[in-house]
Amino acid sequence: MSLGQQLRLGLGAGLVLLFGLVWWGGIQAIHSLTEHFVASRLEHDAESVLAAMRLDDSGRPQVRWRRIDAIYNQPLSGHYYQINFRDGEQVVSRSQWDQRLEIPAFDPGTRGQWRMPGPAGQELLVWAAGYNKQGKIFSIAVAEDMTPLNQRLTQFEWWFVALILVGTLLLFAGQQLIVRAALVRLERVREEMARLERGEVRALTTQVPTEVAPLVVQFNHLLGLFQQRLEHSRKGLGNLSHAFKGPINLLQQQLESDELAAHPELKAAMQQQLSRIRQLMEREMKRARLAGSGISGGRFNAGREMPALLRVLRQIYHEKQLAIETRVPEAGQLAVDREDMLELLGNLLDNACKWARGRVRCVIAQHDALVIEVEDDGPGVSAEALARLTGRGVRIDESVDGHGLGLAITKDMVQLYGGGIEFMPAPELGGLKVRVTLPL
Repeated sequence: MSLGQQLRLGLGAGLVLLFGLVWWGGIQAIHSLTEHFVASRLEHDAESVLAAMRLDDSGRPQVRWRRIDAIYNQPLSGHYYQINFRDGEQVVSRSQWDQRLEIPAFDPGTRGQWRMPGPAGQELLVWAAGYNKQGKIFSIAVAEDMTPLNQRLTQFEWWFVALILVGTLLLFAGQQLIVRAALVRLERVREEMARLERGEVRALTTQVPTEVAPLVVQFNHLLGLFQQRLEHSRKGLGNLSHAFKGPINLLQQQLESDELAAHPELKAAMQQQLSRIRQLMEREMKRARLAGSGISGGRFNAGREMPALLRVLRQIYHEKQLAIETRVPEAGQLAVDREDMLELLGNLLDNACKWARGRVRCVIAQHDALVIEVEDDGPGVSAEALARLTGRGVRIDESVDGHGLGLAITKDMVQLYGGGIEFMPAPELGGLKVRVTLPL
């Protein structure tokens, strides 16, 4: 999952959770506030009923109905009161009609509040308390139908839900724009990575968001160390090969001395190993010259690199006066590593120049795959040697004399890229033709 998706999902989940809690808390607060308000009003009505109640000369309770709200006299009005005495006597409002409410007895000074079903299927909120008046202990319960208010609350809840949803969607859309604008600033890092891959820059820019800056700085540091070590390794191999020239020349002189003339087999074996060492040495020196001073790890630009590569090869084989023909893609930029391509082309062209009489041709084409063809007008390779060259798992340096080490390294590199290499007679020039195919 991308960073942008994680941020969007996290922000979206946070908004849903936040507004869910706001909705739940808001609904609970509205219901609690409404119930508290109605209960407070019922308490005041209970005090009015208490003030309107009196005991006649015979001790019977009477409620002076003119002193209480007229709504308690309207049948099934949704507003009711009921007075329960300890001896079972009851006084009820005319609004209850013939029905009675199940009200528990309360001791003086105690009170309670609850919901219960009422007449005509109404949902009542009941407030009740216990009193002692003129020596009589009784309970007064006042109730109000909550159905109309519940309907209004339900409408309010739906409007509140709609408002919450709209607010959530608007804030989520705003957050997505903010996230997108923030991530766009990282696009510059991606562009710099692409330029670095093409070899146009040596390091990433540090003009990035603060959160990414330490990563970019560390990456640049590691990149610098990598390039430095790669260049030191390449130069070290060249210097080492150059340093071996003196001792090898001295060994060659000792091999040609009279002391070893009496041991021809030993002399031949030592001469063979010395020649192999000289080949390895010359290869590393050529590789260092061919690699040049470009950016390590960059893309290979055929239009820029090929002239320098051919110039070095002409200097190495200046005595042959070679005519080297090249055809490269117009774009010039190839989707392969510069160092690898220089080594690959360097080995192929060096082998061709080594055996060519006067002409070498190199053709590079890039479509669905990268195809490199190098051919020369040299003596070529016999049919038997070609069969061994193309054999699966066969080491080239062990199969054909003269075409060994350079092509062996080329074959290994092609296998690492998952490509293929073919050897065939050159149809026009008459020498050896090598075709390399690398997948893109």
